[in-house]
Amino acid sequence: MVRLKTNSIVKLFLCIVLCICFFKVPNVSADSIANNAAEFTISPVYPREQKEDDAGYFDLNVKKSTKVPVKVKISNLNKNQDIDYIVKVGNAITNNDGTINYTDFKNKKDKTAKYQLTDLVSKKELKQKVTVKAGESTEVIVNLNVPKQAFAGVIVGGIYVERLTNSYDNTKNGVNTKNHFSMTLPVVITEQAKAKRIAKMKLDNVVVKKGPEITAKLHNVKPVMFGKLSIDSKITKKNRSTVLVHKKVNNYQVAPNSSFDYLVSDSSNQLGAGKYILDMHLQSGKRKWHLVKDFVITSKQGVPLTKQTGWLGISMMLWIVVIILILIIASLVAVIMWQRKKLKS
Repeated sequence: MVRLKTNSIVKLFLCIVLCICFFKVPNVSADSIANNAAEFTISPVYPREQKEDDAGYFDLNVKKSTKVPVKVKISNLNKNQDIDYIVKVGNAITNNDGTINYTDFKNKKDKTAKYQLTDLVSKKELKQKVTVKAGESTEVIVNLNVPKQAFAGVIVGGIYVERLTNSYDNTKNGVNTKNHFSMTLPVVITEQAKAKRIAKMKLDNVVVKKGPEITAKLHNVKPVMFGKLSIDSKITKKNRSTVLVHKKVNNYQVAPNSSFDYLVSDSSNQLGAGKYILDMHLQSGKRKWHLVKDFVITSKQGVPLTKQTGWLGISMMLWIVVIILILIIASLVAVIMWQRKKLKS
């Protein structure tokens, strides 16, 4: 009877828990999902210069001294509200994490670039504001004025569309968050569709910050875009062969005529003050580069000797003290033995 009563109590308890869970399941409605959606789409309207109709972005083979109308179709999916958008043209750069940003509006023109996408667009069309009526679509035109002088390689950038209506800065608990939706269509322009693309990577500089943190400034000095770049970097002491820092990454993408900061090592290394060599092997398909540069870590930047670890994880300073003591003891023993030997003689 006791066991039967206990089972009944357990069943009743489980039923109560299940009922509570059932009533506490949040009800996600279609309206709440719609409120969090971008509520718009963008699509390219290809000009006749487009190489492939189904590319999904603008891939144009142009001729010099021509005007190419690039159109972006903005569709407002909200059937109850007109929505404002901002349309901007930007240039392609390489992010430090090895990805390409197709709409950079802030960086200065790379000194190795003859043209950028924004050079081909009038100031009026670099930034346009447009209102799309509820449930309708609008085409925004950006005219590309191809230079009179022929250019080699590719010019890369993008057309950026951001929703302005219901886009706002939200401050809560001291944290600023921005509620906005944006989309980008890359633009790739060339005059010689089948020309051989010769890329060239350079190691402009090695920057050392306190820690030490070592960064290599890598630079693509040619109007060529490429991907699947692997970087194998090693740091050795100058005139030594022991590798102190080793890092390898794969599948980096590089924009034409762009530079980026590659973090060779953060402050987790044990490099102290001294002269070092950064040795880098880069490869993208058949393209290969071997880049080498000397650099110096100052006493303020490097890890102090007291914090450096040596054999068995023991502090380098402690090892130095132990070695000095051993040398002193050995010297004293040698002197004592020499004196005893002298007295016996």
